[in-house]
Amino acid sequence: MTTTERVELAVIGRQRPAVIEALGAEFTLHEVAPGDDVAAALGPAAERVRGALSNPMVGLSAEVMEALPKLEIVALFGVGLERTDLSTARERGIVVTTTPVLYEDVADTAVALAMDVSRRITSGDRWVRAGGWAAGGHAGAGRRFSGKRAGILGLGRIGRMLAKRLEAFDMRIAYYDPRPAPDVDYPLHRTGLELARESDFLFLCAAGGPGQRHLVDADVLAALGPEGVFVNIARGWLVDEAALVDAVVSGAIGGAGLDVFDDEPNVPQALVEAENVVLTPHIASNTVETRADMDQCMIDNIRSWFSTGQATTPVP
Repeated sequence: MTTTERVELAVIGRQRPAVIEALGAEFTLHEVAPGDDVAAALGPAAERVRGALSNPMVGLSAEVMEALPKLEIVALFGVGLERTDLSTARERGIVVTTTPVLYEDVADTAVALAMDVSRRITSGDRWVRAGGWAAGGHAGAGRRFSGKRAGILGLGRIGRMLAKRLEAFDMRIAYYDPRPAPDVDYPLHRTGLELARESDFLFLCAAGGPGQRHLVDADVLAALGPEGVFVNIARGWLVDEAALVDAVVSGAIGGAGLDVFDDEPNVPQALVEAENVVLTPHIASNTVETRADMDQCMIDNIRSWFSTGQATTPVP
């Protein structure tokens, strides 16, 4: 394929170097910053672009799709769809693909956060580094992790993988999901509030759909109680963050393990300062192996579409 025959792709937002290098060798790439007027940024190329690369936190809106009249495929680096207009894509016949190879790492991170909070691992690390142990002090006691009650909000692929891991710790698992899973034996609760009331650990694994807000609010946190631990590896905006801050500071809950936040990368100072909170910078799927698999998944989707007319991991 010569340069003049190359398919043109819009790269909307940052993509990893391996993706840019591989696809840049075969396609003509036009990089656009998030929030830019795509049509203006691309200029005449907007009329020629046939594919777009993005990520779930940027997505592809109806307006962006309208600016790209020849768009055929959108490849997302991740699995979230809340900022991509699937209705418009379907109306236009645009295929949307994701990289569904990250679920195990996210489930692992949920377990790590919950165990860290309950056993005070990060807190203990800070205490040792600050000289508390050498000075003859006594670290505070943690709480047992094994054998407790785990509530899972959202029993999708991540929720199911998390449940398998928690079974190994002899946890009693229950869940809430608006679409009950008939193929599992875990008890289903009628609401998230009811689930929180019967949980020692509450894990938020729900998909952040368009317009969804505050699946976890002050009432849910109050129901979890002063010994309960809340873990979020889903989306920050699914939680009433002000209520979460209040619950942590007041002792309404025992602690929280958080990988996502409402206004990333900004984290409320009260959470930063809280000893009963463990914070990670949205890295639940960030392992060398999974990032390489995600890179390849994006590359394969674009290559396959433009060579065979079929994507490898299309959204149904």
